Amino acid sequence: MSPTRLAVTALLLLSASVIVVVGGRRLVEEQRTTAEINRLREELYRARAASDRCRSSLVTSESSLLALTATIDSLRNRVDSFEALANGQVPANRYDEYLTIFDSYNDSVTAWETRSERLRTAEASCRSVIERHNSVSDSIQQLLRNAGIEGA
Repeated sequence: MSPTRLAVTALLLLSASVIVVVGGRRLVEEQRTTAEINRLREELYRARAASDRCRSSLVTSESSLLALTATIDSLRNRVDSFEALANGQVPANRYDEYLTIFDSYNDSVTAWETRSERLRTAEASCRSVIERHNSVSDSIQQLLRNAGIEGA
C-alpha cells in the first residue's frame, strides 16, 4: 500500500472515529435530556394533583367556615334579641331558651376559632405544595428552552 493511500485511509478512519464519538455523545445527551424531561413531567403531574387536592380542600374548608360564620351571626342576633326584650334583662319564662341559644353561640365561636386555625395551617401547607408545583413547572420550562423545544 502506498504512503498516500495509507495516509488517506488513516485520515478516513480518524474522521469516522470523530464522527462516531461526537454523534454518540450527542445521542447520549439527547437521551439524558429526554429522561430528565420525562422525570420532570411525571413530577409535575404529581405536584399538580397535590395542588388541585389542596385547593379543593381549601375551598371546602372556607365554605364550611363561612356557613359557620352565618350560623354564629344568626345565634348572636337571637341572643341580642333576648337581651333587648326588657332593658338587657332576659324574661324569666324564656331564660332556659336563652341559655340554650347562648351556649350554642359560645360553642359555635369556639368551633369557629378551631376551624379558622386549621384553615390557616392548611393554607400555609397548600402554599408550599403550590410553590413546589410552580418550581417544577419552571424547571421543565427551562429544560425545554435549553433543549430548543420552547413551544412544547
